[in-house]
Amino acid sequence: MMIVPGRSKKAQGASLSMVPIFLLVLCVMGSMVLVAHRAAMRQEAFELDREKRQLAQSLGFEAENLLAGVSRDEGLGELFQAQRSKEQAERLLTAFNRRQATDYSVMINKSDGQIIAESGEIETFPARSSYIRALIDASRMRGLDATTIGIGRESRVMQDGQSVLSLATMPIGRSIIFATARPLGSAGLRRLSTMLAIPNLRLVPGLSDAKTSYAIPGLNGTEHLSLVWNPSRTAAETLADLAIFGLIASIVIAVIALFLFRRMRHSTEAILMREAKASHEARHDPLSGLPNRAVFCEALAENIEDLPNRDSNIAVLLLDLDKFKDVNDTYGHAAGDKVIVDFGNRVRALLRQTDVIARLGGDEFAVLQSGIRTHLESNRLAQAIIDAANRPFQLEGASAHIGVTIGISFAPDDGMDVATILRAADTALYRAKNEGRNRFALYEHRMTEAERIRKLVDDELRGAIDRDELTLVYQPQVHADSGKIASVEALVRWRHPTHGLISPATFISAAEERGLIVPLGEWVMRRACQDAGRWPGLRVGVNVSAIQFRQANFVELVGRIMTEYKIEPGRLEVELTEGVLVEDADQAEAAMMDLRSIGVKLALDDFGTGYSSLIYLRRFAFDKIKIDKSFLDSMEATGESAILVHSVVHLGRALGLEVTAEGVENEEQRRFLQAVGCHFLQGYLFSKPVSADAIDEMLRTERGESAVLPVVGPPSAITPNAA
Repeated sequence: MMIVPGRSKKAQGASLSMVPIFLLVLCVMGSMVLVAHRAAMRQEAFELDREKRQLAQSLGFEAENLLAGVSRDEGLGELFQAQRSKEQAERLLTAFNRRQATDYSVMINKSDGQIIAESGEIETFPARSSYIRALIDASRMRGLDATTIGIGRESRVMQDGQSVLSLATMPIGRSIIFATARPLGSAGLRRLSTMLAIPNLRLVPGLSDAKTSYAIPGLNGTEHLSLVWNPSRTAAETLADLAIFGLIASIVIAVIALFLFRRMRHSTEAILMREAKASHEARHDPLSGLPNRAVFCEALAENIEDLPNRDSNIAVLLLDLDKFKDVNDTYGHAAGDKVIVDFGNRVRALLRQTDVIARLGGDEFAVLQSGIRTHLESNRLAQAIIDAANRPFQLEGASAHIGVTIGISFAPDDGMDVATILRAADTALYRAKNEGRNRFALYEHRMTEAERIRKLVDDELRGAIDRDELTLVYQPQVHADSGKIASVEALVRWRHPTHGLISPATFISAAEERGLIVPLGEWVMRRACQDAGRWPGLRVGVNVSAIQFRQANFVELVGRIMTEYKIEPGRLEVELTEGVLVEDADQAEAAMMDLRSIGVKLALDDFGTGYSSLIYLRRFAFDKIKIDKSFLDSMEATGESAILVHSVVHLGRALGLEVTAEGVENEEQRRFLQAVGCHFLQGYLFSKPVSADAIDEMLRTERGESAVLPVVGPPSAITPNAA
C-alpha cells in the first residue's frame, strides 16, 4: 500500500480567487466611466466659463480702447473754445468720428443736459442720445463735480438691438460732457473669434438659452442682443475621446487581467505541484519511493486507535537486510541503491492493499499488517519476505545475494502505543539476529541481560563516540631478555554511564555490523597518536579492522594523523589480522607498501589462528608477527603447542621479523619464550591494560633505574631481527 497525501483544495480556491479579480476589473472600468463622464462635464463647464470670461474681458478692452482714443485725441482741444458755433462744433465732431471710427459723438451741457453739438448716423440718434443722457444723469447721481476735470470718465459695452457698441463718456472743461459710440460690427466679432479661439462668434436677437451665449444689456434697458458661439469642446466630444481611450484601456486591462489570470493559474499550479512534491518528499523515501518513518508511525497510530472497533489485530514487522554492507563495499553504492529499490518492490508485491510498507532508513524497512486473525498470517508473510530476499538481485554484470532478518510484534498483545510496538518489534529483530539471521522472530516479553546489553550497544554506540565516552588503555610489550617496555598496544574501552564497562568484543562487533567501525577506528588512531606524544621513542600499536583497512583513504588518513601529532617514522605500528589479506590480496599489498613508505610498522596479529600461510609472510611486508595467546594457553597441556610456538619463533626470525608472544601469564611461559628466542612478550604477567597515566609512571620508574621486571635465566644472545 502506497500512502500519498490527499490532493489540496487550493486548486479550487485558486480558480475562485479569480472571481474577485474580474469583479474588481468591472468595478474599475465602471469607475473609469463615471470619472470620465464627470471629467468631461467639468471640462465643458471650465471651457464655457473660460470663454465667457475671455469674451467679457475682450469687450471691456474694446470699450477701454475707445476711451483711451478719446483721451488721446488732440483735435478735441478745439471744443474747449466756448465761442464755437454749433455748426463748427459738429464739424469738429464729424472729424473726430472719422479719426476714431465712431458712429456717433455728442457734446452736452453739463449744467442743463442740453445737447450742444452732435454728429453721426442720424437713424441711431434717438437711441444713442437717450443712452448718453441717461449716462450723464447717472453720473450726476453719483455726485460728479462739474468743476473737476477728469471726473466722470466711463466706458461701457451696450447694444441697441442691432449691434454691439463701445461707449465712452468724459468731461471736457468745466461745462461740457463729451460722449461717443463705436459699433463692434461683424468684422470686430470675427477678430474677437479668431483672437479668443471662440468658433463662430455671432450676434443674435434676444436672450439665448444656449450655454454658449453672452447677454449684452440694451440702451433702453429692455431690448437685448446675445453673443453666441460654437463650443470649442463639448462634453460629448470629450467623452468620445475618453471612450476611445477607455476602449484602449479596457482592452489593455483585459489583456493584463487575462495574462495575470493565466500567470496566476500557472503559478498556482506550479505552487501546488511544488507543495505536492515537497509533501511527498517529506513523507516518502527519495530512493525507493516508499513511505518514510513518519508516515508509517501515523498509519500505525491510526490503526491502534481503531483497534477497539475491530475484532482483529495488527502486526508490525521490522526488516533488516543481511549482507547489504557487503554489496555496497563490493559493487558500489549504486548497486546497493538498486538492491534497496528491488527489495522494496518485491515486498510490496506480497502485501495486501490494506498493508503498509515503509523504509525507515539505510537497510531497514517496516511492514504494517492490519486485520489479522492469528499470528500465523504474519509468520507466513515474514517467511515469504525472507524467500523473496533470498532470490538473487541482478546487477550490472553480476548478481548479489542477501538475506533479511525480521522481528514481529503485535497490537494489542505487545502494547497499545506506537513506541511500545516498535520497541517490541526491534527487540524481536535483535533476537532473530542473535539466532543466526535470515529468519524471523516474534517478540517475547522475557529477554536475557546479554541481549539487552547487545541492543544497548547497537542503539548507543554512535552517541558514545560523539560524546567521547570511549577511552584507551595500553598494554605494554616488553623485551624478553630485559623486561623493559619496548612498545604498547592501544585497546579501546567503553564505560557506559549507567551500565558500566562494556566488553570490547561486544561493541566492536556491533560497530562492524552498524557501519561504525570506520569512525571508531579513526577515533582510536587519533587518540593513540595523541598519547604517543607523551612517550618519545616508544612504539604504539593500533589494531585496524579489515573494513577500516580497505577504505580508499586509509593510508592518507594515517599519514595526516601522524603529521598532525608529529609522530616520527617507525613509532606507529598497525596490527592487521590475516583476514585482511584474504579478500583482496593485491589491494592489501599496495596499501601495506604505502604505509611502509610513510614510516608505519606492520604487525600480523593473531598469527596461527586463521589462514596462516608461509606465502603471506613471504609476500606481504610485515615487520612483526604476534603469536596468538591460544597457543600459550594449551602449551602446558600438550607438547605439540610448545613445538608449534618454537617453530613459529624460528620461522619469524628466519624471515627477519620481530616476534611477539601474546597472553604470557606465568613464569614458565616466560622462560620458555625466552629460551626459544621470542623478541617481545605481552600479557598479564607484566601488566594488564592500563591508562596512559600508568604508562607514564612505568616509564618514569625505568628511567630511575628501577627494574620493572626481574630477568630470569641468562640473557639471550639473539637480538631482534637476527636470524
